[in-house]
Amino acid sequence: MTALFLANLKMMARNRQATFWALFFPLLLVVVFGLFEFNNVGTGRMWIVDHAGSPASQQIIAKVAAINLLHVQEGGTGEARARQHLAQGDLDYLLIIPAQNSSPTSAQAEPPAPVTLLYGSGNADRNQLVDGTVRHIVYEAASGFQAAQMPTATGDGLVKSQEIPVAQVSYFDMVLMGLVGLGIMTNSIISIAVRISTYRNLSILKRLLVTPLPIWKYLVGEVGAHLVVALVQAAIIIGVGVLVFGARIHGNLAWIFVIVALGSLVFLNIGFIVSAWSRTPAAASGMGNAIALPMMFFAGTFFSTAALPWVLPYVAQALPLTPMLVALRDVANGGEPLWNTWPQLAILGGWVLGTGAVATKVFRFN
Repeated sequence: MTALFLANLKMMARNRQATFWALFFPLLLVVVFGLFEFNNVGTGRMWIVDHAGSPASQQIIAKVAAINLLHVQEGGTGEARARQHLAQGDLDYLLIIPAQNSSPTSAQAEPPAPVTLLYGSGNADRNQLVDGTVRHIVYEAASGFQAAQMPTATGDGLVKSQEIPVAQVSYFDMVLMGLVGLGIMTNSIISIAVRISTYRNLSILKRLLVTPLPIWKYLVGEVGAHLVVALVQAAIIIGVGVLVFGARIHGNLAWIFVIVALGSLVFLNIGFIVSAWSRTPAAASGMGNAIALPMMFFAGTFFSTAALPWVLPYVAQALPLTPMLVALRDVANGGEPLWNTWPQLAILGGWVLGTGAVATKVFRFN
């Protein structure tokens, strides 16, 4: 079986045109996205926790929500949860408006606590703009309301800001993992589908049935060779992204390749299914593209699935590429250990078993 595995690798290496295009397409996207400047000011995500519920705090919320630099969400009283999201890099800003701690009739009351603005360390330019704008908004609100109504201090103590150190993850860092998944998916599906379809048309598969070689050894050799190509492909894409365009990998590279191998198994199984349903190599290529292209756009390769309309974000969760990309980004961008991605790994494992069962059922030699 080892000899067959090595023979498959040699045949794939000799097919220089197919190997070139398998690497060129995702590398082209890496270059295109790497040339764009995505680390400009951009839009930040802010969570507002309003403990006061006063007219002044509502005025602050309304004006902050109108800032073009921010996508604002009110978080109720979930301050602990919001702080956790900020520390993990899932949130850019957290504005905490404290409850009134003085009574309008109490002359000896302590001055109210200031509004707290927390932000991650990922975008210094935007942080400076947001900090200054929020301070101006709070000052205006303080000027228009009595101190007892305004849950902030006066003077320079209106806003207390603090920068929270977080791992800096750029848009290109996120897209790079999407391109890894995209390259693995397209090459695994289309390559194996066209290859098996070609062998069937040339009656090579039929001839294998009359040889002493167990057919399972041939299939294992094919899958093993394609897994090696997938790992090499992922290494090249990541290498170009990191060395040429300065992408940052915060997690363990070994875990990334484990996820790549598991995802590749899913798409290789899909490729076997496509090869069984297509009569010619051209049909296999077309059918493989018809399956891969929707996943490329709907599984979050370039943009978050939350931006999709209607029920499409939920549909995206059912695609096999989605858990692979989530796991890759959790490890590579979030620095998570592999075992923290067990829900996504379990979904991928289910896809491996499901697609493997279907491929075994529909696979044909003639």
